[in-house]
Amino acid sequence: MNLSRFGLVLSAAVIILTISVFGDENSYFTEYSQSQKKTIAIIQHIRVFGESRYMKAKYFIHKDRAHFDLNVKLNRELASNHLIMNVKIRVKPDGGSEFVQLFDVRKMNFCGFLVEYNTNPMLQFLFKKTIVMSDVILCPVRVGNYSMMNTDVAGNISPDGVQNGTYKFFAEIVEENGEIAKVFALQVTSAVSIIEAPSSDIVIK
Repeated sequence: MNLSRFGLVLSAAVIILTISVFGDENSYFTEYSQSQKKTIAIIQHIRVFGESRYMKAKYFIHKDRAHFDLNVKLNRELASNHLIMNVKIRVKPDGGSEFVQLFDVRKMNFCGFLVEYNTNPMLQFLFKKTIVMSDVILCPVRVGNYSMMNTDVAGNISPDGVQNGTYKFFAEIVEENGEIAKVFALQVTSAVSIIEAPSSDIVIK
């Protein structure tokens, strides 16, 4: 399976933001393994944008509405020097009427992030919980067809400390010094709820 450069960064960003919001890497790993709670995420809708001069992008939501695929056909190389990524997460708690900003990261160096991923064993370990990677991710992003398959939204959310509600994850990739500002954007809106995990799902070390 070829993994989209876009998909890799977006999914890994979810993991990083989860760690940032709900605790350090070690506590996240412990909660993920031993928590008696379970995260359920139902995808409500997805919006994807691909600048037509660069790519064609499409998505597919699985029947269980818990997983999705992202496919990108890149017809123009994206240079490595000026790619940045903006990531934002907003939540509307159950019973609430407005979305509240949970996290906002701007002007993250896209290719620098890829370098960090390739040298961070903990990040690689966490990432492989939801997506199996088969290639080395490098910049610049070459012309070709890429896909991110069977992405599990709930698998990237620690159940401890998370409130039930509607979550919006938004990420965009921008070529800062290019002729077109935004080249790619993805928004995933999901209804998230935390339940008691069946005893068969609990891992005891």
